[in-house]
Amino acid sequence: MKHSILSLAVICVASSTAVSANDKMPTLYGQVSGNVTSFSDTDFRGDEADTTPTIEKAILGLKGVYPLAEGVLTAYRLEADFAPLAEGDGSKSIYANSLTTDDDIFVRYAGAALITKYGLFAFGDAMSGVYEEFYAPVDIFEVNTQDSTPTGGTLGSRMWTQTKWSKDGLVYKTPVWNNFYAKYVIASIDNNDGTEDDLQILHGVYKTENFMFGVNLSVYDKDLHGPSSGIDDRERWVIASHYKFGNWKVAGVYEANKNVGPLPGAGADFDVYALTTTYTQDKFRYALSYQDREEPSSGLLKKDTAVIGQLKYTHDEHVDFWIEAGDYSESDNDNIAVGFNVKY
Repeated sequence: MKHSILSLAVICVASSTAVSANDKMPTLYGQVSGNVTSFSDTDFRGDEADTTPTIEKAILGLKGVYPLAEGVLTAYRLEADFAPLAEGDGSKSIYANSLTTDDDIFVRYAGAALITKYGLFAFGDAMSGVYEEFYAPVDIFEVNTQDSTPTGGTLGSRMWTQTKWSKDGLVYKTPVWNNFYAKYVIASIDNNDGTEDDLQILHGVYKTENFMFGVNLSVYDKDLHGPSSGIDDRERWVIASHYKFGNWKVAGVYEANKNVGPLPGAGADFDVYALTTTYTQDKFRYALSYQDREEPSSGLLKKDTAVIGQLKYTHDEHVDFWIEAGDYSESDNDNIAVGFNVKY
């Protein structure tokens, strides 16, 4: 814990100093989220769950952008979740399995970017953007969500294998041309396998104010322990699109996994697809999602289908309340939950 807090303080001070020197102040922000969830049998970890109130997120972040030279900007973001610390043993935090016994906080973002007319160059954690650009419009829920852990385990609903939080990576994003851009990521996520390109990501996205279509390919090196089989490189293909018209928004994602090795929470070749529809009227948003995973040939993940619904009331830009339910055809994770989000 001491190491984590020290690192947090050093980065915050360094960032604040740099911004002050350029007469640009950083933005401090945060979020507190709590809920009460009742599962029909076990939670997503396979544990018996009670209905006691839970602080699921306690986020504190710092971000900023400042100019280095004409046409060159530097952006940075550091964000940590203190919910594991607030919950004592961290068992109720959605990031519990990503922490060691010495960690009390989960670092969600820690990265910086150089923005030029030739594109964006970035380094850090949670910088790949695959989840945010391809999955987030579908995965809009609070309890029945993929926002759970940077591992491939079964923490969270985990209908697909794409995680939200990536590890160290180098990113290049092209300038936007006629609403289209491409991105390339190379990351070393396991220093023990002797390679520097454990994971490579390439995707192209066409995006307007109301429409998005994108294709992504993620390739894990065959020698990477766990994610690959050791025989062939593991591949994950993703196609996603969303469209907004009036008060309606429809979003879909299709994921195809090839040559998957013995991940704790994944099997061999299998496909997953999901479709989420939302309707917003005044301060209310109604959401319904259908998600389906075919039977993997091996591993812990099994065939499953989920129907998820949510009603959210947004009081203002700082506070919202919600009620959510998830029904699963194969697993024993049916649930109903109520909760809130406070943002500042």
